[in-house]
Amino acid sequence: MADLKKIIIFDLDGTLVDSQLAHARSFNLAFKKNKLEEQPDNFVITKFGPTAELVIKSIFPELDAEKLKQIAIDKRNFFVDDTCKLTKPIEGVSEALQELKKDFLLALVSNATHAEIEAILKTVGIKQKLFSAIFGYGETHAKPDPDIIDAVEKKVKGRAEYFVGDTIYDIRTGNLAEIKTIAVLTGVHTVEQLGKENPTIIIESVALLPEYFGGDL
Repeated sequence: MADLKKIIIFDLDGTLVDSQLAHARSFNLAFKKNKLEEQPDNFVITKFGPTAELVIKSIFPELDAEKLKQIAIDKRNFFVDDTCKLTKPIEGVSEALQELKKDFLLALVSNATHAEIEAILKTVGIKQKLFSAIFGYGETHAKPDPDIIDAVEKKVKGRAEYFVGDTIYDIRTGNLAEIKTIAVLTGVHTVEQLGKENPTIIIESVALLPEYFGGDL
């Protein structure tokens, strides 16, 4: 049997795109709709990484499950319908993905919903066809559950070699699955926070990955 092609799995928010403000604003619109106190955007951003439900729970721990679910639904709707337009591309990322696709299968795994993922990619001009698999919230287990790696491998019939992300949850996912992990500094967590999770390497941006794999870093 021929060797399986190598897969690079990417997180989305903070890894391939700058969407922190877009998500923070959508949370606050949902808080306002549900008569909760709006929070400073920078504070909300510090909670990013887990699912929307867990972000909301970390800010308003007294909420019951039904209320949490409704606020998360509202947040996602506000994001797709309104605040996604605030998402910005990260310089060099789209070009890097096109270069990496020559030698790897690319997959995208996010705690955002598929609708949010599609809206983000369209906003920044990253083509969905670059990815052999895209998994969003509710389509497999949420990060950092390593089962998500198995889902990717099964769908694209390849072997996951790297997990790339900007949060500790991304690095934990890869480490639990016993694959190499690449932390990038374009998102939520600092080099100190990421370093504590023992990633294989920490680099400035996904834009530098072709150089990394080419041995130029």
